[in-house]
Amino acid sequence: MPSQTFSTEPPVGVPPHSITANVGHPAYIVLLFFVCFAFSYLDRQVVSILVQPIKQSLSLTDTQIGLLQGLSFTMCYATAGVFVARLVDRANRVKLIAACIAIWAISTTACGFATNFPELLVARAGTAIAEAALSPAALSIFSDIFAPRRVARASSVFMLGPYVGGGLALFGGGMLLSAAAAGGGNAWLAAHDIAPWQAVFIAVGLPGLVLAALVALTVREPQRREVLAHAARAEDEVPSLKDVLSELFVRNRFCLAYFAAYVALITLFYSHAAWFPTLLMRRFGLAPNVVGQMAAPAYMIGGMLGVACAGMLATRVTDETALRRVLGFSACAVAVLVPAAIAMPLVSNSGVAVLLYGMCAFAASIAMGLAPVPLQIAMPNRMRGRSLALLVFMTNAISGGVGPLSVGYLNERLGQTGTSLGMALAVVGGVSALASAALYTIATRRVPAANAR
Repeated sequence: MPSQTFSTEPPVGVPPHSITANVGHPAYIVLLFFVCFAFSYLDRQVVSILVQPIKQSLSLTDTQIGLLQGLSFTMCYATAGVFVARLVDRANRVKLIAACIAIWAISTTACGFATNFPELLVARAGTAIAEAALSPAALSIFSDIFAPRRVARASSVFMLGPYVGGGLALFGGGMLLSAAAAGGGNAWLAAHDIAPWQAVFIAVGLPGLVLAALVALTVREPQRREVLAHAARAEDEVPSLKDVLSELFVRNRFCLAYFAAYVALITLFYSHAAWFPTLLMRRFGLAPNVVGQMAAPAYMIGGMLGVACAGMLATRVTDETALRRVLGFSACAVAVLVPAAIAMPLVSNSGVAVLLYGMCAFAASIAMGLAPVPLQIAMPNRMRGRSLALLVFMTNAISGGVGPLSVGYLNERLGQTGTSLGMALAVVGGVSALASAALYTIATRRVPAANAR
């Protein structure tokens, strides 16, 4: 992956060196928040490699698994995002991030002590609620410590988190599960009435407490750009939600299509993350650790290359052209995703399926790496947190709920045959990718009209 460099050039209106003096080195902040984001996805997606043992241990159906990975988790995540959004726009964002990391670490660890479906559902809800603050708060901070043309690069590094964390969930989760189920480890766990899948949750949850301490002790809250540039403005003045919605969908007319495009893209992302490991296990008879060894490198390499590509594309824009070109890059990337998303679940060779999975990760990660940039550029500071939170709310309430649940439901309706899961994944993924490409194209075409207004 090409090395990333970060400008310490202060935004307009900020005195030279005031940011680094008050906050810390910008590169450190970006990298630390990236690690936090990766751990949030590790905690979130590790359940995908644990589907089979959880299902057997708790006697769950595929629909319940879809609820566990999809609707219940993402509805809690999305709803919490609405409540934390105003805090992002007016409170200390660093303290908010540190507190939420500690809460999701404890909740993930609690999953390891669940003995039935309701207990596991409640613990997962705690993880979801706490994770809702990280993205809008971190992205809002980036907008205050980087000049506009540098925001996309910093955000693209942060957006590596889902791919690194998801890859670790597949590879590390599979290895931990195999280790916990083997030999003396299994005997010790059995003696303490802990199943191997429960041990995995405990092992991935506890390190989050260390990250929470690092954030709280080593990062300080930056001053908001517009507060520095307009000192006469009251620091606690926050526009109303009506003003935010008007700025989003009236003045910036591209936003409606852009939001819908990203919702469709994340529907595909959640569907693949939730069900592709299970597809490899059921259709090709692979063990969880083998699935992790095959799928994790494809997912991580494809995703990281895609986000790196997004960062390089971001360097080719100017402050004036950034909005239109970022949306255009996303439209092209998602168009490439369409055939791969349809073919990946249907091929009869596991190696080809994994290769296509990596291609899907690459194409999707370009658009995902650039996804926050339009709002970071177009929205005023005191509206940015709620704008980003609204995007998070829509993608999780709709995408996270509809995607995994739809695949599980379609699989059951198709009779749960050897190929039914692949067919369900191809339908949901293909339709989502096609809709996303069309909507990104519409959003790109609406940018000039929005600029004119």
